[in-house]
Amino acid sequence: VFVRRLVVQAILGIHPHERVTPQPVRISFAMATDTRPAAESEDIAKAVDYARAAERVTALTRNGQFQLAETLAEHIAALLLAEFACDRVRVEVEKPDALADAESVGVSIERRRRATPGG
Repeated sequence: VFVRRLVVQAILGIHPHERVTPQPVRISFAMATDTRPAAESEDIAKAVDYARAAERVTALTRNGQFQLAETLAEHIAALLLAEFACDRVRVEVEKPDALADAESVGVSIERRRRATPGG
């Protein structure tokens, strides 16, 4: 289940102008999950709610005022793993306006749910 190129206006960066003026932040994420139960039953309750995930990621990004894209990506990964039925997530955070001669700059991470003791 994925969301690609979600654009959020947010404070993200270390430079003085980035700390006061929101800029577009482009976020993509994918949540690895078994989709068979939802597909077989067509029961939305058995599916990962990508709209809710996008809302949660948007709120985190807008309210976080992070300095580093790496920090934002880690927080997004932790949120998705904690709140949604997924075993692994891939998160990309891009700043499309960071470099004049580049389409965007950013970071891409992949994180797994940690195994629980005895499980």
